[in-house]
Amino acid sequence: MASKNGFPPIVGTYNGINYYIRKGKQCQRKAGGGFTSESIKNNPKMQGIRDRNKEMTLCSKFTKKFKDAMFPFFKEIEDGELHQRLMQLFMEIRTYDETLEGKRIAGRGLNCDMGRELLSEFRFTQGPNSWDIFGSGVAFDTNTGVLKASSFDPQRLKFPKGSTHFFINYGVLEYDLKNDSFRFIIAEETLVVAKEDEARELVLEVGEMPKKGSLIFGVVKVQFHQKSSDKFYKSFAKGAVGIGVV
Repeated sequence: MASKNGFPPIVGTYNGINYYIRKGKQCQRKAGGGFTSESIKNNPKMQGIRDRNKEMTLCSKFTKKFKDAMFPFFKEIEDGELHQRLMQLFMEIRTYDETLEGKRIAGRGLNCDMGRELLSEFRFTQGPNSWDIFGSGVAFDTNTGVLKASSFDPQRLKFPKGSTHFFINYGVLEYDLKNDSFRFIIAEETLVVAKEDEARELVLEVGEMPKKGSLIFGVVKVQFHQKSSDKFYKSFAKGAVGIGVV
């Protein structure tokens, strides 16, 4: 592309002037006004940017630890955007940490009601979440990890086409704020529920007591199946897997 006088456009910095192309036109401005790695690192006016970058890095590490802990439930989810969506979730949760900006972390944000509520409302998949599965009458004991759903009704759920049953797996997720670490305790038993089963109270528990002093969450996974000739076959339809946190 040539300029109006027939010469090729100038791109770069010469004698303190930045030359660049914008919308096909030759433009210029005084150098030194933009963001550079050096100014972001050292300029006192860029402290806010440095703080946000630091918190984003901490949040990325937190998200990875969360995903690694939840891998037994996440391994069958094919969602290339899950990591980014979790990052957005935990970046929002970290705003409830009352520490000074630059030191806020999602772990402390989870230590308040609003942070936990955001996690419980998060849609991990296109399938049902915890409230879809259990209904409103849910009681979760953070000391024992026992979850009771007084109004559990299989017929409340939307079954993917061809599905006749769903499997329920349950686990307790611990977060140790002091060590910034997760542990996921998974119940050995898988509960099989038929589409026509009647409403009842559902009690879920794991084989060991959660660690005292940790943040404790109940996690449920639903996987829809089709039963044929006394065998169960996983459904791969949209919404066939649901995960929820209580």
